[in-house]
Amino acid sequence: MTARKQALYRSAFLFWALFTAVATLAATETTEVRYVLDGDTVILQNNQHVRLIGINAPELRRDGAPDQPLAARARDRLAQLVRGQRVTLAFERERQDHYGRLLAHVYLPDGRDVEEILLREGLAWAVAIPPNVGKLPALINIENEARGAGRGVWGEPAYAPTPAERLTAQSTGFRFIEGTILRYQSHRKLIYFDLSPRVALVVTHEDWKNYHRGKPRDWVGRHIVARGWLTESKGRLHLRVPHPAMLTWRD
Repeated sequence: MTARKQALYRSAFLFWALFTAVATLAATETTEVRYVLDGDTVILQNNQHVRLIGINAPELRRDGAPDQPLAARARDRLAQLVRGQRVTLAFERERQDHYGRLLAHVYLPDGRDVEEILLREGLAWAVAIPPNVGKLPALINIENEARGAGRGVWGEPAYAPTPAERLTAQSTGFRFIEGTILRYQSHRKLIYFDLSPRVALVVTHEDWKNYHRGKPRDWVGRHIVARGWLTESKGRLHLRVPHPAMLTWRD
C-alpha cells in the first residue's frame, strides 16, 4: 500500500472514530444540579438522580461502615464543581440504570467534563460498563496520568489490589483484586475464571463476543488485576468483567 493510500485510510478512520464519538454523545439536555449525593452521583432540581458515566468514586459510609479514604473529598469536589450550576448532560446508548438513575456525562457551563476533572485529580477510578463506553479511551488516558503521578486514590495503600486468597465474605463492593487464573468453566450464559477455590471473575458470553478477544483458555495461567464490584453468592465471591478495560495483565 502506498503512503498516500495509507494516509487516506488513516484519515477515513479518524473521521469515522470522531463521527462515532459525536453521534454516541449526541443526545444532550441542560439542567440544574440541586444536590451532590457522593463523588459520582448528583440530584437535579426535579429530584432525578444522575450517575456519572465512566467513573466510580470512593464510597461514603454505608451499613455502619466508615467512609472509604477520599470519599468525602470526592463528594465535596464534585459539589464545588456542579452544585447550583446549569450543567449539560450527555447521554450514551443506555440512558437509565436498574436503580432508575439517569446515566450521563456531565459538562460544566464552560465546557469542561466533570468526569475528566475527578479522574485527573485522583478522586475516582475509570470504569467500563457497556454499552456506555463511548468516551472510555479518553478517560483511561486521564486515569493513567493520575496513576503515574500517584494522585489521590493512586497514593492510598487501602486501594492496593487484594490477593484473591485473602478475600472474605466481607470483601464485597468495588475493589481491585489480583491473582493467577487457575482454570475456567463455561456455562450456558457465563464464563467463570477461578482465581482461588472461592473467587472467580465472571464474563457473560455476550460481553465476551462483543468486547473480549481470543479464547477463554488463553487467560489460564496468567496473572491479572481486575477492578469491579465484588459480590457474594453461596459462599463464593464473583467479580463481573464486562469489558477488557476492567483488567490489567501483570505478565
